Amino acid sequence: MRRLTAFADDGAGPFQQDLHRALDTGLTGLGNIAEAIESYPSLRETRTLGGKERSLNTLVEGLLAGGEHALEWSLPTKSILSRAFGIAKVNFFVSLRYVVEACQADEVPSLLEGIAAAIEEAVYTRLTEELLTSYLTTQDADRDLKRLAVLRLVDLWEGRLSLTLDTLAPVLRSAWQARQRAVRVFGTMMGTAEIMQLMFANCSHDFVAWFSRHEVPPEQQQAFEEFLFDIPFEHLQRVRYRMMEEGLAVVDRAKVEEYLGLPPGALRPKVGDPKDLYVAFRRRRVRAQYRSATNAPGPRRTAEGYLMEAILRHQLPDVPVTSLGG
Repeated sequence: MRRLTAFADDGAGPFQQDLHRALDTGLTGLGNIAEAIESYPSLRETRTLGGKERSLNTLVEGLLAGGEHALEWSLPTKSILSRAFGIAKVNFFVSLRYVVEACQADEVPSLLEGIAAAIEEAVYTRLTEELLTSYLTTQDADRDLKRLAVLRLVDLWEGRLSLTLDTLAPVLRSAWQARQRAVRVFGTMMGTAEIMQLMFANCSHDFVAWFSRHEVPPEQQQAFEEFLFDIPFEHLQRVRYRMMEEGLAVVDRAKVEEYLGLPPGALRPKVGDPKDLYVAFRRRRVRAQYRSATNAPGPRRTAEGYLMEAILRHQLPDVPVTSLGG
């Protein structure tokens, strides 16, 4: 913010007024939301209201009892404000990016890099929140893990103003960042090239190794393939069937688009905007929920969902579950 303010004072040229306005409006709005968040008592605090005790334990039980369709009415106001802060933060930095992109100065590339990093951090934190929240409504998850997921959510809601994703889920952050930069090759449709693309994009070895371990369950492998190709399980099956029909060993993007009845360019690489990654995650999660509800074949969680369970079960020793009780 100091760098952007200095640039607005001496460097933004004809867009000086626009940049100052974007900075002032965004910082004022974020400050108001931050003050509202801090005006509410800690979610870990035990207090009495109208003769009824409210505590971290009652919050956990209330969220677990609410179920999928009543979850939003069980959320504490502080969590809703925390979520609003995260979304407003993304919008704020996007508005700054619009103005800085229009400027002509030596500092522009460096400033845009910093803005992009801030957007990524906010979007990935929102992704983690979405992932943990969806875990609460997963039917086949045991209660102890759901309780732990709520505690991680409390960590996020309480720490939104200062928490970094490296504290919450560094392996997932690494995978999301790499997925945003990696290009889908398709080829043999085995995912080997996509895995190499992830590794070249500095994806954590733990993420790939976990899905490549011996005797990985089929549903987890299928979820990993959905993550690699950003194509639903059902569509991957259709592509592979058509390849067998035509006797093809490899396919390119255009052929996959043809098989799936998509317009040319529909599967072109999407890089540079982490919000696209968030949308892709939501698509995969909705399809997984549908399979679970209808008992259809294919993964019943996202790849991130399966890995999050492993994290919660301490199956990744280098990703400790910390600060759950504050």
